[in-house]
Amino acid sequence: MNRLKKFGAFAVIIIINVMVFGIIPLNVLLIWKNIPQWIMIFASMVAIASVWVIAKKFLSKSTKTIAVITTSVFTIACVLLAYACPYWNSDVFKSNRPIHYYENSDLTQEEALDNLDEVMDCLRKYHISFADGLSPVVQAKYEEVRADFKSRDTIKAIVFIRGIRSILHEINDAHTSFNSWDGVFMSDGPEMEAQGYSIYSVNGMTEDQLEELVEPYYSYETPRYISVNMESLFYLDLCGIEAPYEVIWKDKDGTEESCTYNREDFITSEEYYDLCDIYLPSDDNNDYVYYEIDEERSLAVLTLRHCWISDHYRDVLREMFTEIKEHNIENLAIDLRGNGGGDTYVVNELFRYLPIDTYYQGDNFRTIRWNYLTFDQSGETKNKRNRELEFDGELYVLTDEESFSSAMRFAEMIVDNGRGEVIGESPAESCNSCGEITQFYFEDIGMWLSVSTARYTRIDPSRGDYIEPDYPCAGEDAIQTLYDIVGDN
Repeated sequence: MNRLKKFGAFAVIIIINVMVFGIIPLNVLLIWKNIPQWIMIFASMVAIASVWVIAKKFLSKSTKTIAVITTSVFTIACVLLAYACPYWNSDVFKSNRPIHYYENSDLTQEEALDNLDEVMDCLRKYHISFADGLSPVVQAKYEEVRADFKSRDTIKAIVFIRGIRSILHEINDAHTSFNSWDGVFMSDGPEMEAQGYSIYSVNGMTEDQLEELVEPYYSYETPRYISVNMESLFYLDLCGIEAPYEVIWKDKDGTEESCTYNREDFITSEEYYDLCDIYLPSDDNNDYVYYEIDEERSLAVLTLRHCWISDHYRDVLREMFTEIKEHNIENLAIDLRGNGGGDTYVVNELFRYLPIDTYYQGDNFRTIRWNYLTFDQSGETKNKRNRELEFDGELYVLTDEESFSSAMRFAEMIVDNGRGEVIGESPAESCNSCGEITQFYFEDIGMWLSVSTARYTRIDPSRGDYIEPDYPCAGEDAIQTLYDIVGDN
């Protein structure tokens, strides 16, 4: 009986320790509601006290001491992990996120100041640039914005958003941003786009002029990255454009259509995308990656609109390289124009079909920060070669200014590992940049804060800060330039 009680006591002690640790994945993966980190301290104290009571009653003196010390060390480690983890109360790994459509509502001074301080707390704790405290320029801008909020009794949401974004602007990090994911858009936008129209001006302001207005509230490494969605009420408010909105639509032939919109003429993003399915239908949910074989030019072109790792992506690669081998194709181009990024490891899958044993991964040259912890990654990656379908021909990457984040890293890995050349425009992001974001939701106004927790340095620093094309041309001309190069070769 005593042996059974002893075994049961050990089982309960193990369960108590697992429950303390379990709070972390529960918070990171499942629970949306904010949980204060001090809950881990409380849970740790309860666990230690419970183990002490159980051990005192059912275990020998020496075993009791070991059980209490082990639990103390383990639960304290859990506390330290919770305070370090940049994904505590983050939404990065959660599904079924809250929906809050953009509206320019009012915040009290107290709400605005509390949210401002929460933003700054996230930056101080997790942004890779602020391990030693905020930079002087960011600190100064924060104090300026805080003083402005304190001078107002109520703060419009867009004024609050401008204030936050003006602080983030000073970081020079395109990945650290403050955005609405659930916007409202012009109700007839999809129908006009289906007819070949795009917005030329709003209240007499062109896109270039709106980009100048939004620049102080934009996060970027180079201003070439700035863009404004002229159909979005959020961006019109951000630019200070007021209703009624006199919109000029133009098609490629220069034909103009004039329309007037009020704020009630905007619809939710869900309704907008439903209209896109009607007027701008997509044939295939997997059309983000596809390839074409041009036997006459001995050319294969893989188009990758998003850097998404999936079985479908792997299947497309396998099918393409099978056809490349069957038809003795000598040239391969990866079209990354307009690709906003995703998972860096899409490149690793491609490298499996190249005749190399090791290569440098973009992620191998980064420093990561978890609150009070920082650590470096470096070294080579071993290639898991698919020797039966290896490609040893000419490799090209097509890029434009919108080839961002993992798409830019894709091009960097091709170039800096000496595997191919770039055609098109230089991506509007530095290779020496920040990333690996964590995200936090601000329920009061439905805004999302993204914070970079890592800094990347270029694989081959001698090549400069940016991906410079070997064959510079406008993004829309990259395919024709590719044809010319392949033809000359």
